[in-house]
Amino acid sequence: MPETDNPLKVLVRDFAPDFAAWLLNVAPAAVQHVRPLNIELPMGAVRSDTVFYVILTDGREVLLHVEFQGERSERPMPWRMVDYLGRIAERELDYRHLAAVPMCAAVLYVGDGAGVNDTGDYHIACPDGSLTLAWRYRVIRLWQMPAEELLALNRPALLTLLGQTRIAEPARTSSAASEPKAPCG
Repeated sequence: MPETDNPLKVLVRDFAPDFAAWLLNVAPAAVQHVRPLNIELPMGAVRSDTVFYVILTDGREVLLHVEFQGERSERPMPWRMVDYLGRIAERELDYRHLAAVPMCAAVLYVGDGAGVNDTGDYHIACPDGSLTLAWRYRVIRLWQMPAEELLALNRPALLTLLGQTRIAEPARTSSAASEPKAPCG
């Protein structure tokens, strides 16, 4: 996915408030400030795609981690994500107050079939059924998403992802995407 990886990272970085609102499932007006955390994670040269520190208008602070992934990956995404999430938490959160700043993550899959078996919900249990480790991230398969879902969000920055979505009626979708809309709040 090298041909799309960097442009997608730049897109998310340049339009971080739009992506933060979408991926955190809040109204765009609820995002007060987004600060990129361009970090190299400890224990090796592992670089996540994008990490943001988001401040919502109600004062809540959130760490938001976004990854893009095509069909193939050297390492399975669930293992990469538990690694990334652990390293981000270790670097950015005080372990005595882990719940003080929530952390959310999303993997946006690009290309037919990418992430088809990824549930985004994983755990390792003890023999007694208690959890030793659990991690969760939002899985968005752009290639399965109807283009109308992105159009309905009325966020111009997200329209650049339309070509990665399912477009049932190209002429209608193209027309709807090019119509000027009043900015949403």
